[in-house]
Amino acid sequence: MIERLAPSRQEIVRRILAEPRTYVLLSLRTASRQLKIDAATLLRTVQAMGFKHYHDFQQYLHDRSIAFSTAIDALEQVAEHGNSAEALVAKSIDRDIENLRQLRSGLDRGQVVALANKLHTARRILVFAGDLSRSLAKYLDYNLGTLGLNTVAALTPGEIVHRVRHVTNKDVVIAISYGRGLQQTVEGLKDAQENGAFCVAISDTFLSPLARLADQFFVTSTEHVSYADSYVAGMALLNAVLVACANVRRQRNVSVLKKVAQEQRTGFRWYKENA
Repeated sequence: MIERLAPSRQEIVRRILAEPRTYVLLSLRTASRQLKIDAATLLRTVQAMGFKHYHDFQQYLHDRSIAFSTAIDALEQVAEHGNSAEALVAKSIDRDIENLRQLRSGLDRGQVVALANKLHTARRILVFAGDLSRSLAKYLDYNLGTLGLNTVAALTPGEIVHRVRHVTNKDVVIAISYGRGLQQTVEGLKDAQENGAFCVAISDTFLSPLARLADQFFVTSTEHVSYADSYVAGMALLNAVLVACANVRRQRNVSVLKKVAQEQRTGFRWYKENA
């Protein structure tokens, strides 16, 4: 994208991309003043990159700031405003609610139902993830397994390499990775695509390399106030998938869940007071 620009314009873009959070909220005129260039020059540079409008470039900067964010970024931002710890707790919950609102307003529910039907007909379901996304992968794997679906979570580079070697067009592979995407997860989905599997991906930005590999791509915001990503929206998406899975084959699943309920009532897993 940048390489096709003239050297002078490449320098302008590099200055912006080095600090995307600084420029994402700046208007065209304000940004050009900060860069000490003419507004028309900045607009022509953005258009030469392939963006029709400056607003489209701002959206790209927003996604890039998410993809390349680090644990310290959020803490530095809130520190600038001098908020108390109590105020930040409330702000964190508000941020999680906003992440959920974005999911609800942007989610294609028909796509979720289509995925649920696909999962029920798959020979195998593999869930690829690593790092903190492992928690989401385990949750999805556990609950799909409860419905009797043939699912497994591959959470290490070795597991992914060995599992993906045997996938075919009868399988579904779900990859979960945020930001720039973990190497093991991205390469695993790439191999799954080459083997013909139906590929599903979950990330927090369309800049994710997973977006280019997936047959179905879901965006769940991880914006946060803490140093840790917020997985509230990611968990809500998985819950929506599980709701769809439970209800597209309702009669079959009721039969399965009756057995689950029996174990939950009388199973050995539960603590019992001594007589």
